[in-house]
Amino acid sequence: MSGLKRHPFLTFTGILLIALVALVAFRLAGPGAKGEIRKERVISVGTMLPIQKDLEVRLIYTADIQPYQQINVYSRVDGYIAKIHVDKGDFVKANQLLVEIDHTDYVHAVNRAKANLAAARADVIRQEANIRNAKVTLERTRMLIKDQFISQQDVDNAQATYDVAIAQIESLRAQVHQMEVALQQAETNLTYSYIRAPFPGSISVRNLDAGAFVSGSTGSTSTLSRGILILQDITTVRVLVDVIEKDVPLVGIGQRAELKVDAYPTRSFIGTITRVVHALDRNTRTMTVEVDLANPDRALKGGMFARVEMIVGTHPNALQIPIDAVTRLETDQYVYTVKDGKAHKVPVTLGAQHNQLIEIIQGLTPADPVIVSGKDLVGEGARVDPKPLEQPSAPASPLSTPG
Repeated sequence: MSGLKRHPFLTFTGILLIALVALVAFRLAGPGAKGEIRKERVISVGTMLPIQKDLEVRLIYTADIQPYQQINVYSRVDGYIAKIHVDKGDFVKANQLLVEIDHTDYVHAVNRAKANLAAARADVIRQEANIRNAKVTLERTRMLIKDQFISQQDVDNAQATYDVAIAQIESLRAQVHQMEVALQQAETNLTYSYIRAPFPGSISVRNLDAGAFVSGSTGSTSTLSRGILILQDITTVRVLVDVIEKDVPLVGIGQRAELKVDAYPTRSFIGTITRVVHALDRNTRTMTVEVDLANPDRALKGGMFARVEMIVGTHPNALQIPIDAVTRLETDQYVYTVKDGKAHKVPVTLGAQHNQLIEIIQGLTPADPVIVSGKDLVGEGARVDPKPLEQPSAPASPLSTPG
């Protein structure tokens, strides 16, 4: 009691707190609190019915574009470059003159070979005259020996002279053939001093200039092994795609492929699988597939990075929904459907994907409205206000090439 008298303020504060607690407890326990019902929230969502139509099955890969043909242009003869007729970026025709090697020595070699051939042929003509003369002499001695005007030794000598003449002409004719071959080689070397394009294309690299020495037997360690020029043909291009092991059974020669590059975001280039390497790389466990594409306007360049979609089949009348409607959590894949104004979680099995649509193999029917917009705001059993969304329009044919 003496404590209460000594601290009247604390005593008053304690009594006031007790009264407030009692008042709050009375209000919470009163009949008004029991009668209040918390109103449940209704979430507005956008829904869409699944689409049923044929679906192209595509394998999507990335790859580099390569020229259909590409060569390093070398010289087949030794000499100094006299003139280069083309430069980087030039388009050339087949058999067009690209480079001239100084051919002074090769012209002399041709003239020398022609002179040697003429001399060898003259020797043959002279020897043919000797043969005719030896033959006449032999015939005369044979006639004279009948009348015993000459001895048998004279006949034998005439026969030996004729035989030697026959043997010599065969040797001279062989020399003529040898000179003809030498002339052909000299003319070939002279022809090689004019380097021509083996196929139509464009010059992508020029390594040397006029005055540089080139060799027909360039070593691999020589700086000349780069070649004089690089010629490539891009009127057709090829793309080498490394297909992973699980997709190997799906690809085959003749299948179509669609290619897109960043340089032309509105264009699609259509090609065909032309070659399949029927073996897997042991390091990457991939198989190389070659796609050839016509490129008449040369829009595609060697070295471009491309996205390749190989069309390997079609799923007829496939059930498809927007890919945004699917939720993936680790191994779980599900969508939300609407029934009786409530959201319901439905596990699904997914298939092929194309143009922002994904195939539903199992879990849905064409009559199940799927939540596309607002699916992250709902849960199992949540009350929803569904708003039908516009059905996606049919995509353009994948084989079209927009201008």
